Amino acid sequence: MKIIKTFVAAGALSASLAVAAHAETVLKLATAAPEKTPWGAQVVRLADAIAEESEGRLKVEPYFNSQLGTENDTLAQLARGRIEMGLFTISAGAQQAPEIGLMQLYGFFDSNDQRACVQDNHLTDEIRARLSPKGVYFGTWAEVGNGYLMANREITSAEDVKGLKVGISVNKINTEYWKTLGANPVPLSPGEAASAASTGLIDFYPTVYTFYIPSGFNKIYPIVNEYNYNNGPAMFAMSQRVMDRLSAEDQDAVKRAFARFDSKQVMDEIFGFEDKMREIHTSSGGKIVEVSAEQAATFREKLPPFWETMASEYGDDGAAILKLMEEGKAACGS
Repeated sequence: MKIIKTFVAAGALSASLAVAAHAETVLKLATAAPEKTPWGAQVVRLADAIAEESEGRLKVEPYFNSQLGTENDTLAQLARGRIEMGLFTISAGAQQAPEIGLMQLYGFFDSNDQRACVQDNHLTDEIRARLSPKGVYFGTWAEVGNGYLMANREITSAEDVKGLKVGISVNKINTEYWKTLGANPVPLSPGEAASAASTGLIDFYPTVYTFYIPSGFNKIYPIVNEYNYNNGPAMFAMSQRVMDRLSAEDQDAVKRAFARFDSKQVMDEIFGFEDKMREIHTSSGGKIVEVSAEQAATFREKLPPFWETMASEYGDDGAAILKLMEEGKAACGS
């Protein structure tokens, strides 16, 4: 009888060890993105890559549509180790390390291809080094999209915005950019934009297609002036505390999964989605005004002093980021 009991106990122990060997570590991932979007697809692709690279030891559990809170709140929780992963705008990242917000300097890059090159080859290590002490491990670049000027009038040069009231989200870069161009910034939340446009509180509203069309804002402002005033870098991030708790093997697995993403690929997916939004807009009677390179230059020629002023707000940190961006532009070409 004792021998039988011994075998039973040994079998139970073996079974429990087998379960433990195959136990998953679940990583919650927070994002404001809806699941059925290109951003949702990128989240799922990252989750699959982490599962594959870790041979099933790590499982990413996405929470879409801001289920875990706003992005500023969830990034703060991530920094404290309460949420494991997330997809965030660089604006949110700047809440942790303010100088990295310079990545969004309006009009700085000559093209999105140039920006992709600079991001991947000249800024990744620097952004990672600046966020890590704040509790945020920068994983890889993501993308918000291109910002254009939505209005009920054509706007094709810097002269056209002088004296106009522009709706903006409140931050230093937004405010000073539009003042540089001679416009009058009006602070608004996105939820207030439609009412402000309808009542004449603002004359135009800069935003991305992915807000403009789904929100119905295109019914109020039917003209898209395609001056790409703003680029939209974003990031996949992981809690540095969580990363440090993982085994060396699993840390390497996560890093390999992040390395599968590159800026150009991610950008192209988001820009392809923008093309579908364009088709929806024009098919419903909306208008798209193409702004030529010569017309865009009337905006950009006013911006170098603005870039320097914004960088100076962050002292040596700002100067270091701006220098890297300038060197990256020179190396990557247009």
